[in-house]
Amino acid sequence: MKRFLDTQVYPHAVTVSAIFALTLAAYLHILGNHFQVFWDDAMYVTANEAVRGFSLSHLKSAIISNYAGNFTPLHIISYMLDYTFWGLNPKGFLLSNILLHAANGVLLYSLLIRLGWPRLAAAFSALVFCLHPVQVESVAWISERKNLLAMFFSLLSFSAYLSCRHKRWGEAKGMYFLSLGLFILALLSKSIAVVVPCLFLLFDICFEDTSERIPSLVAKIPFFLAALLIAWITIKYQSHGDVPGIGGGRVGYHGGSPLNTALTMLTVLVRYVGLLVWPTKLSAMYDPPVKTGVDLAVLSGGLVFILLLVTAIALYRRNRELFFWYAVFFLGLLPVSQIIPITTLMNDRYLYFPMLGAAPFFGWLIFRTLARIQGSQVVATAVGAVIVASCFGLSYARGPVWENDLTLWSDAAAKAPNHPIALYGKAQALQNSGNLEAALPLYLRVLSLNPKHPDSLIHVAALFRSKNDPVKGRPYLLELTRYYPNFSRGFLDLGNNYYLTGEFDAAEKALRQALVLEPKSAEAMTLLGTLYLRTKKLDAARECLEGVVSLGTTDANIEYNLACVESLSGRSAKALKHLQNAVRLGFVNTAEMERDPDLAAVRSLPEFMSTIRSPR
Repeated sequence: MKRFLDTQVYPHAVTVSAIFALTLAAYLHILGNHFQVFWDDAMYVTANEAVRGFSLSHLKSAIISNYAGNFTPLHIISYMLDYTFWGLNPKGFLLSNILLHAANGVLLYSLLIRLGWPRLAAAFSALVFCLHPVQVESVAWISERKNLLAMFFSLLSFSAYLSCRHKRWGEAKGMYFLSLGLFILALLSKSIAVVVPCLFLLFDICFEDTSERIPSLVAKIPFFLAALLIAWITIKYQSHGDVPGIGGGRVGYHGGSPLNTALTMLTVLVRYVGLLVWPTKLSAMYDPPVKTGVDLAVLSGGLVFILLLVTAIALYRRNRELFFWYAVFFLGLLPVSQIIPITTLMNDRYLYFPMLGAAPFFGWLIFRTLARIQGSQVVATAVGAVIVASCFGLSYARGPVWENDLTLWSDAAAKAPNHPIALYGKAQALQNSGNLEAALPLYLRVLSLNPKHPDSLIHVAALFRSKNDPVKGRPYLLELTRYYPNFSRGFLDLGNNYYLTGEFDAAEKALRQALVLEPKSAEAMTLLGTLYLRTKKLDAARECLEGVVSLGTTDANIEYNLACVESLSGRSAKALKHLQNAVRLGFVNTAEMERDPDLAAVRSLPEFMSTIRSPR
């Protein structure tokens, strides 16, 4: 142990501490940021009962639930740990992200040292990985914890793989199974880890492994099988359909064909390479134009692609180790390169795994190539220091953009003014802050760009309802139900819209359709029960409202309405019981109880006055 500490720990303690300290310094100021409620944080954390502590039911939910097309149970379980210590304080969730990101930088540093890199080159590479501005999205966005976890376990799996690579099976099997187990944890964090077996294979090719040693190609079969299983699950989870909010990010080919998608991705590749060397104008949402033919941008992208390919061939022939890191960048891009088309063409977070290759590639160029040309480490160190300082400053400045929904989506909408999601995000942030007048034209702008945007149709109707003009919002709900005939929420809101204008037959029809699509919708049953009470269809009202109670979702208003139903039905004892429940659950409108004609049958009973005057 002493020898291990003397040779492997103490010599690197200062460097590792510096990597950790600089990463913390770049990110700790984001601890004052909030949850991004619009952008997945509500789905994953704030509105997700499964993260509220450890229990068998919560663990089961983490395993079987589909979160926006992602099968990431370990990601959800990590939030349970945060909640155990912090409750729903975003500070704790963000701190976990920062520490994980810093740990990934340290793991990359230790990996490079293990591969024989000079300390300065390894430290620079780790710092570029940690401090590059494109990484901010994965750290400052709580929902992107899955990126950090997948990288953490992937690096640990790679390290264990290296430990068994040059050993016979008897000596290697412990580390081999450890590597496989860690890889499975990476897959359960995010499906991006499916590239890890290819990373191992690429490493063997570049570092001249021999077939009779473990792990061989045969020994990688369990890794590939696990990757294929997760890939299959993810593809199934992300299958697109006609119900908003169900499934994930899969769409049809951009531009209508694989060719047009490929042409578009050539231009995206150029932008990704540009962000690596000049990371400015970063955004939560980019709007690269979809290409349906060859233009100057596509030609430029094609030339860049050819140049990158020629560079890859030259590196493979002359410097396999440098080629490895170069190739890792593109390997990390493969899952998000639209081979299987997904909604978003380009995101900063899509560069988190590619940075595992890009950062060491830059480190090699500066500290091994430049130093050799100059004959001194001084110039390389100076250049490296400038790059690290620049990355630090840009990342530090980017952090406050993620402070809340309004700051993030105002920034995104300014940089992608024609992107429906960016505009919708800003509209919702404005609505949530109470600025309804500013939100409405943005929602309408979204619908001019994408008439089928379901959430904007819902929110425009809701804003007109808040203006006491539900009729003006009704056409948007009719369009919603026409575009998405299997979406229960559309019929629920349409039924409520008709209810508010007294069109009870139309309201009943819409609400019944909502229940056909979602039989256990407490909202639909509650509203339908209220409608039946108002139209004096008492048996139907009782059936609906008691159905809500049977789901365990009763509240003061439901109990009050049940009291009215039973009073009108001549069941005084039941009416008083429900009235007592309503008061117990917080119904405080004594004046309404004293004058509501629906309660006339029980108002003369002595228990009535004692009920409404009982302490809350």
